[in-house]
Amino acid sequence: MPEIKKKRHVSKKNKKDWRKHCDIRDVEDFLEDQRLEERLGKFDTKPDSELFVIDTLGKDEVKDEKDEITIKPRTAKERKRLLLSETPKCFQILLPTSKVEDPNAKRNHVNPIGAKPTALSKITDMKRLKKGVYEKKVAVARKNRKMALDKKKKTKQIRNTFELDLWGTDTPEAKGIPSTLCDEFVPPEAQLHNVLPERRLRPKPAPPKTVVNRAAVELPHPGVSYNPSFKEHQELLQEVVQHEQKMMKRETHLNRVTTGMFRKVTLQERENQWREEMSVGLPQPHNPANDQESESDSEYKPINPPVKNKKKDHKTRRRQKEMLAEKERLKRLKIEKKKITDLYKLRKLESSLSEVDKRQAKEREARALKRAVVEATALPALNAHKTPKQEPEYVDPDQLTGDLRQIKTKANLLRDRYESLQRRGALAAAKLMMKKKKKLKSYFKPGHKVTDQDVERYVNRTAGKK
Repeated sequence: MPEIKKKRHVSKKNKKDWRKHCDIRDVEDFLEDQRLEERLGKFDTKPDSELFVIDTLGKDEVKDEKDEITIKPRTAKERKRLLLSETPKCFQILLPTSKVEDPNAKRNHVNPIGAKPTALSKITDMKRLKKGVYEKKVAVARKNRKMALDKKKKTKQIRNTFELDLWGTDTPEAKGIPSTLCDEFVPPEAQLHNVLPERRLRPKPAPPKTVVNRAAVELPHPGVSYNPSFKEHQELLQEVVQHEQKMMKRETHLNRVTTGMFRKVTLQERENQWREEMSVGLPQPHNPANDQESESDSEYKPINPPVKNKKKDHKTRRRQKEMLAEKERLKRLKIEKKKITDLYKLRKLESSLSEVDKRQAKEREARALKRAVVEATALPALNAHKTPKQEPEYVDPDQLTGDLRQIKTKANLLRDRYESLQRRGALAAAKLMMKKKKKLKSYFKPGHKVTDQDVERYVNRTAGKK
């Protein structure tokens, strides 16, 4: 026997308590049904023809508004065309579904914008039709549809090549990525972050813009040999001299445009300039020589003497006007003469302009040819650093020996081969990073156990370092 719960007695003194403890769901359901009947109408009053439909058509047949039976379209294109006349689902919410009559029966009906063509819109449509705007739009739409269809077909194509080796070295597990991170939802940054440092993936350099044939290892100059001929040694000497002259010229140029631009001032001149600038606006010291000059010159001389308003007479004004007119006439005459001379110089100007055009065309062709050669033979840009330039080597004549036992090595073979690979584009150019050594300063910590011998030893050690 089900247990009957004891009815609780709750106070319903206030409105809040009344709403909280009263069950009014049946009233809400009744009001909801009433509102639904107001919108859609009562089912009791509707005839059976509106509530039920007898299906007498086939599977592929559809009945139109005019009661004409047509076959249902099967292609997707025909189904899309039929959907154009229907109201979209996003706008069906805006349509009225209520059966309640409009309280304002005399409401003015307003046509939406664009429902009725105006005279101006008809003229613009005719102009667009004559220009072929609509035909162009149709062609572009047809082209876009074709491109989209081709793209869709390509995505649906099944891969026919089965060259992937599941147990090869290309798998993420073989590269050090944990098996828990081998998932399409985990980005490659997270996978790379969790790889062990010794098995971390290295970023591949960007591919070169052009296919470069690696040059052979450059042979050193014959004059670098331990026993060169006199002619080869002199040729190498000339190359080294030219290189040094070029570097000296560059150094002098940099010195001229940087340090040489500023004027050198001696210490005394700088002191005098500073004293003069600092004393501007201050009362000057008393000088007796200036007092003697002021006493000797008893005549009063004002700073701004009065100006006399001397009027010009008619003769002066007339001559002034005549001079201006003559000056203007000569100026006009000069311009007319220049026009005549320019007419005679037209042929000369035309020939000079044609020569300039020809010269510029030749220079342009030469620059384009040089640029093409440089681009064809340029090394791939593996990183942002530039390849180091090769410095000319030179052996002093005093150090030349005919025996390999007495030769003194200057260059490092490993470094030369490394820079050679960089110059030929096989390796990325590196930038030499020099670490500065920290200067440690030593201090002497005195104490009660320090003896005179310890102090003397510390002083001698610091003096030897200096």
